[in-house]
Amino acid sequence: MSPCKESFIGADRSLSCHQQGCSAHARGRALTIGQLKHMYVNLLLPVDKTAVAKSLNLTAPVLKSWMATYVRVRNICAHHGRLWNVGLGVYPRIPSSSTIPWSDPSTALPHESRKRLYPALVSLQSVLTTVSARSSWAERLRELVDTRPPMNLRGMGFPDRWSDDPLWAKRSR
Repeated sequence: MSPCKESFIGADRSLSCHQQGCSAHARGRALTIGQLKHMYVNLLLPVDKTAVAKSLNLTAPVLKSWMATYVRVRNICAHHGRLWNVGLGVYPRIPSSSTIPWSDPSTALPHESRKRLYPALVSLQSVLTTVSARSSWAERLRELVDTRPPMNLRGMGFPDRWSDDPLWAKRSR
């Protein structure tokens, strides 16, 4: 194992997290989204994948597709790629279960929007609804998006009046 570079891991950064006896929680915080995705995908037993997904109020196939999308978005951002008006190449699976928080089905995404950034943002908000119900991310996203020209929103796949959708509205006012 390589030395730990994260300040929250421990005082002696020359030692690996394992050598310092770090908790699984602390180790998890040091993983990248790509490492988390690989750990999840490489779980041998389907029952383990299901258990992880269920803890996030998701199904295993939905979680796998969402994690792949997050890795793709992260890589585009990290390498200063264009994100606002391109297809991602990897798309989050749109859940069919009503138990998974998602945009209002009556305002279904147009087909072309499903290949843009907006569904990835919806999936992030869905996960945050489960893991951090008090998160202010939806509000901060709305504030950021409100400063952009409407043309850019369409290029990212945002539907008209997106912030009125219940997924966003109850968390961003």
